Amino acid sequence: RQTILLLTLLPLLHLLSLGALFQLFSLPSLGFSRGDTIAAMFCSSHKTLAFGLPLINTIFEGNPNLAAYCAPVMFIHPLQMTFGSLLMPSIVK
Repeated sequence: RQTILLLTLLPLLHLLSLGALFQLFSLPSLGFSRGDTIAAMFCSSHKTLAFGLPLINTIFEGNPNLAAYCAPVMFIHPLQMTFGSLLMPSIVK
């Protein structure tokens, strides 16, 4: 049950964050170009394996549930790349 909730909630939260960041960086008062807006939207929402896994290993070192703590980061990284590639054609228009 928790796995289904996690697999549903993570993609929805990621899509919502992408949309919210796109709206935020599109505000005329910030003065960003369209290219800057797209770059900021994708860069600010991405969490990488290279940053997340060492951080989790440091915080939870020796914890028997370490693999469970690493799983969301390992799941969300490919999901971000997939969503980004699927959203790019509609954003470029």
